[in-house]
Formats: sequence, structure tokens, C-alpha cells
Amino acid sequence: MVLFKTAVAGACVLVVGMLLLTMLSQYVTVEVQQVQNRTVEPHAEFLVGDVVDRTYDLPASVSAFGSVDVTQAPTNASGDVQFMVFDAANYQKWSSGQQSNFMFSAEKQGQFNFTFTTANAGTYYFVFDNRASLFKKYVVLSIGYSEVTVTHVPDPRVPYVAWALMVGGAIILAYGLAKKPPIPWS
Repeated sequence: MVLFKTAVAGACVLVVGMLLLTMLSQYVTVEVQQVQNRTVEPHAEFLVGDVVDRTYDLPASVSAFGSVDVTQAPTNASGDVQFMVFDAANYQKWSSGQQSNFMFSAEKQGQFNFTFTTANAGTYYFVFDNRASLFKKYVVLSIGYSEVTVTHVPDPRVPYVAWALMVGGAIILAYGLAKKPPIPWS
């Protein structure tokens, strides 16, 4: 009777392994995050006299990044400019002379990089303020952002578990069927 129970248990484990491999594996998923870099402005070149602003639409909750290269227009020597990034509401405040908050601000010379995280989807203003200088500045601007996408894919470990159950169940079933019970002599 014990060996019959062993054979039934082995058959059950074998069937569970086959069900897991064929039908249930598509329902066991893992979350995969992929970071994709998107280019917004690969290479914008423009001249800054006093103030120049450029607008770009960015999605919510992304890490925006880019580079700025500033040179003086007449000499092509490295120059400085005040660089600020505003969302739409703060840009309106800044342009009307009110107290405003910026997403990023720097007053640097030459080439520099920037990064910030967007709070909401919408228009962002990239402002170059050169009012402190007598010379016009030549600016090269590049902008992009990193977008994280989340997908659910079948768990690649499930087939290994299924095969282990099927092999184990087959061994238990074979043992239960092959082992002959001893004949009791009374």
C-alpha cells in the first residue's frame, strides 16, 4: 500500500511539473525595467545677446540631461553665461520679475553638463541670460532624457522548476511502480 501511495505521489508531482511548464508559466511574470535615452535636441546652435529662451516639451518624472558649450562670439574664446531651466509656471514668474524657482541653474564658463528631474509633463524653458557681459555668446545646446519603461515578462526560472518537478516526479513514480512489495509469510 505504501508503494502505491509513492507511485501516486510521483504521478502528481510529474503532472504538476507538466502543468507548470505548459500552462502556468505564462502567468508567473517578473517586472523588467528598461532605461531608454531619448534625444530632444541633438545640436542647437544660437547666438545670445541679452536673453534667449528655448522651449521643449518633456514628459513627467524623467531625468533630463544635456550639455552646453559657450564661447564669445567675436573671439571664439571660452565664455560664460547664466543658464536656467524653468517649468511653465516659474518661467512666467521669472519673466515678470517675481520670485521664482528653477529646475536647474548654473553660471559657468565653457562647456558644462546639466541634469534635472521633471516634476510634471509640460513645457520647460531653457533660459540663457547674458546681460552681465558686453560680448555676445555663441551657444551649442544638446538635450535628452532617460525614460524608464516597465514591462512584465514570463519568469525565466519557471521552466527550470517545472523540469525539476517532472524529473523528480518521474523518478518517484518509477520507484513506486518498480518496487515490489515483500510477500509476508505467515
